[in-house]
Amino acid sequence: MFFLVSLEQTDPVPSRRRPKPPKPETPDPVAQFATLLRESAERERAAQERHRLEREQARQAAASAAAHAAALDAARRTLDDAITDARQARRAGSGVAAADAAWRRAKARLIELETGTPPHWARDDAADPPEVNGDTDDSS
Repeated sequence: MFFLVSLEQTDPVPSRRRPKPPKPETPDPVAQFATLLRESAERERAAQERHRLEREQARQAAASAAAHAAALDAARRTLDDAITDARQARRAGSGVAAADAAWRRAKARLIELETGTPPHWARDDAADPPEVNGDTDDSS
């Protein structure tokens, strides 16, 4: 079986040559310079704003760190006072439960400030605050 191939072309092949786009006119050097100046000034303003924001964030971080340090110092002083009060209450034999509750709250606050989360035993204490007066007796 032989196939006959026609040597005639029915559709013309498209040309590979494409028309070139017209060359843009050379821009005015003065307009180019003005554009460069505007872009440079805008970049400079953006850089100054970025630096201002960074300085503001640094100031805020420093203020936050100082406030945290002050809160830690106050919590440590409160804990020291609570320890002293608990020792005096134990020596006197009265007010021990209230002094221990104050010590637990002070210790929980200090741990929370140091670690960022309250201790697991402080969450239970916050839900059920202990009775300070001796009126309720659970040993029935």
